[in-house]
Amino acid sequence: MSPKTVMFAATASIMLALDQLSKIWVRANLAEHEERSIIPQFLSLAHAKNKGAAFSALDSFEYRYWVFYAFTAVAVVVIVQGLRQLKSTDRFQSAAMGFIFSGAIGNFIDRVMRGEVTDMVKVYAGMEPLKSWLRANGPGHTNVYPIWNIADAAIVIGVSMFAISYWLEKKETVEAPTGKPAAGSAAAE
Repeated sequence: MSPKTVMFAATASIMLALDQLSKIWVRANLAEHEERSIIPQFLSLAHAKNKGAAFSALDSFEYRYWVFYAFTAVAVVVIVQGLRQLKSTDRFQSAAMGFIFSGAIGNFIDRVMRGEVTDMVKVYAGMEPLKSWLRANGPGHTNVYPIWNIADAAIVIGVSMFAISYWLEKKETVEAPTGKPAAGSAAAE
């Protein structure tokens, strides 16, 4: 097995297991809407259910599940195709794809099995004056960031890794001597 395949499989497997185990724990140990403080006035575990997408988007859309299923299918195809195109030694982008894949599959499992996604990480500003300022001026006029789960975090991490990789590759290409692309850049391969 190539290094990229090992990295993809390891990342996807570990993150998917963490996601599913954390959701099982929350459903078994917290009643819906129950919250346990981890860092007072900043971070807590809260049992929430989301029938929509991020920020509860499409929550009341009648055909939302078909949209989610189609999105997951497209994401899996794009990830598998992208993985095939990577150099066999590209562990960084393979890990990024593993993160995104695990996030898409983790939330897909919830939607298929339960009709909703279990979320549990609540981050908020509970201290004054930040709390009041966010409620008056912040996006959505709330001091609470939408509750999320490990699958959501995995997608954000994977997309961030791609952005970093793209930025570094562009920087290498720009800094290359005139007429010659930088070593390791897409143009050099």
